[in-house]
Order: sequence, then C-alpha cells, then structure tokens
Amino acid sequence: MIKRLVILWLVVLFCFQIRSQDKNYARSIIDTLASPSMHGRGYVNNGDKIASTFINGEFKKDALKSFGNNYYQTFHLPVCTLPGKVTVKIGDNLLSPGVDYLVSPSSPTTNGTYRIVKIDSHSVKSKRWINRILRVDLSKKFIFLDRKGISDKSVLAQLDSIEYKNSLNALGIITLSDKLIWGADDALSPSNTVNITLKRSIVPSSKKKITLDIFRELQPYHEFNNIIGYVEGKTKPDSFIVFTAHYDHLGQMGSAIYFPGANDNASGTAMILDLAKYYSKNQPDYSVAFISMCGEELGLIGSSYYVSHPLFPLSKIRLLINLDMEGTGDDGIKVVNGTIMRNEFDLLSKINDEKKYLPAVNIRGEAANSDHYPFYKKGVRDIFIYTLGGIDAYHNIYDKAATLPLTKYNELFELLTDFVKALNN
Repeated sequence: MIKRLVILWLVVLFCFQIRSQDKNYARSIIDTLASPSMHGRGYVNNGDKIASTFINGEFKKDALKSFGNNYYQTFHLPVCTLPGKVTVKIGDNLLSPGVDYLVSPSSPTTNGTYRIVKIDSHSVKSKRWINRILRVDLSKKFIFLDRKGISDKSVLAQLDSIEYKNSLNALGIITLSDKLIWGADDALSPSNTVNITLKRSIVPSSKKKITLDIFRELQPYHEFNNIIGYVEGKTKPDSFIVFTAHYDHLGQMGSAIYFPGANDNASGTAMILDLAKYYSKNQPDYSVAFISMCGEELGLIGSSYYVSHPLFPLSKIRLLINLDMEGTGDDGIKVVNGTIMRNEFDLLSKINDEKKYLPAVNIRGEAANSDHYPFYKKGVRDIFIYTLGGIDAYHNIYDKAATLPLTKYNELFELLTDFVKALNN
C-alpha cells in the first residue's frame, strides 16, 4: 500500500513538474520580451528587431522547418518615433510621462510655450459659441478639449471633428481622459498636429499655457519582420493548423519610459513558442505552423502583408488560431469568430466542458481586433482567443511581467493541444 502511494505521489509530482515547466518557460519568455532591453518591442532603438532576433533563436532551438532560407519575412515602411525628449508642462507643473500624459507618436517636433483655448462644459454653452470659435485663428494655440458634462449630440459631433480632424487648424489638441491608453496606429502617418492626452485627475484648475519639448524622428525605411516556422505533420503534411501571435508592442515614448507589453502580447508570443517547443517533440498529424507577427499595433500590417505574400497557399490552412493577451484567464476565454466557425467553437467548448480546464469558453462574433482578421477576410477559417479577468493593464506602462498572473496558462495550453488533437478526427 505504501509502495503504491509513493508511486502515485511520484507520478503526480512528475506531471506537476511537466505542467509547471510550461509556465516556467512562458515566464522566462515574457520576462525577456517585456524587459527594458527590448525597448517595448517598438521602433525606438530597434526594439522590434531585438525581439524578432530573440524569437528567431527560439525557433532554431526547436529545429522548426522554414519555408525558405530562414524564418524571416521582411518588408519596409516609414514609421514615426519619439526617441528623445518628450516633456510637458501645464503652467508651472512639470508632468510625468506615461503617468500624467501621453503624446501621439505622429506629433511633430515642437518646442515652446503656447496659449490654451478651453473647450469644455463650462465654455460650450451653445452651437453659437462653437461657431464663434470656428472663426478664431488657432494656428499657434492649443485646444484643451474635455467632453465631460456635455450631452448635446450635435456639439459632441463637432468636438469629434475638432479632435480627430483638427477642423479648427490648431497647433495642438489636448484631450482629457480618466485612464491613459496609448496607441501607435497613427505612427505610419506623420502629422502637423501635436496630440496629447492628459489624465483628468492631474489637471490644475488654472490651465492657460502649455510648455512642450518634443522630438519626433521619422524612420523612412524601417525593417519589419514576421517570423515563420513549422513542424511537418505525420499523416496530413500538406494541411496546416496555424498559430499566430504578434510580438510587437508600443515601444518607447521618449527616452524616459517604455511600454512593457507583458500581456499584450508577450503572453501570446510565449504561448506559440511553448507550442512550437511541444510539437517539435510530439509530431502532430497535421503540419503546425507558427507565425510571430510584426506591426499589429500599427494596424495589423504584419498579418496584412503575410496574406498578400503567403509562404504556402492559404487554402492549405485547416484552421488558424490567433493568440493575443493570454496572461490571465480568471474568467475564462473569449473566442472571436466563434459564431462563424461554429463547429470549431463547439468542439473547443466540448473539450473544456469535459476536462474543466477553464471557468468559461465564451463566444463572440466577427471583430477586426487582431491578426486573425486579414486571414479571415481572405477566406481562411480562423478564431482569435484571448483570456478574461485578472489585471486590466492595457496599452500603458503598467502591463508588466512582474504583475502578470498567468492564472490559467497551463490549462489553456492543455486545451489548445487537446483541441488540435481533436481536429484530426
């Protein structure tokens, strides 16, 4: 009896170590990708290139096959960066970058002190007031735009036109937000307008002047790299299950801060690297390809480029599974395109019901919110999975490896490998 208990304990311990090793490997990948040495995996200091070189090295370790001479698919585009000074003062208050404010990467190099014209619920009393503003020369001034307390839909529509189209031809536009969320999707198009987001809670009551020191650099021929490898299938080598995850993030805003991007999307990158490691040792029936995408944060440019220049026919893809933000799972997962790829969703959900891996597998329809979408528009059957619950750090300086829980990482890994196995049937 004691001998049996010892054997059982050793088996349980061994299984635990195997499952824990998956998470440990993922931790090491996320720690590396979200570290300062990667510069936020953006375009300042070639952070994206450093990340792609690292991922390429992991593919080599797993001896993945390539569709050409190497794992890279390279293209070039111009991109705006903020590599140097990005300082903002409101009145005499020097603000903290990333904590108090964000500057759009498309914003032009600007240095000086400028007057602020306020447009908020106290100053916007009627459409007539807006029409008066339309006649003011704002070419050397900043608009301070705060929608809070404004409910008139026609006024809000005019404010949208001011913010997004700069219809008043202001030198710059300052918007207020309760939560700072940075984006890089405008970095491909240099602007003549300085765009700043301020955290509402730090704005002083007196706000008549803003002082800026911003340096923008346009890289006219930046190199972008998708990284692609595969494991050949045993019985269906010409048919592919494809895992995709973007490795890029927002990079740096100035020389002082970077955006770690642990959940978005070092976590998804870690998952596909872990899957590559697994399938390199456990040959699947289908061929399994792994595409680590660049440029997702710039508007899905890596995946869009890939579908226009596929390395094997898109018609050979049995199913594409896109993984983006896989670092939590407290509340389960959401499956984009689940309503469209209903057979695949039902199979995934059935496996989870039987194995009790995750609290829930939730369904969602079509959404153009990650790298699956360009494939979907080309007729590829695909789904996009992201985890739910846990931390809410997103597109800010707080999305760190140290606070990413990986709550259901092992369970999601097991669900995905069971799902691929079930697809063979």
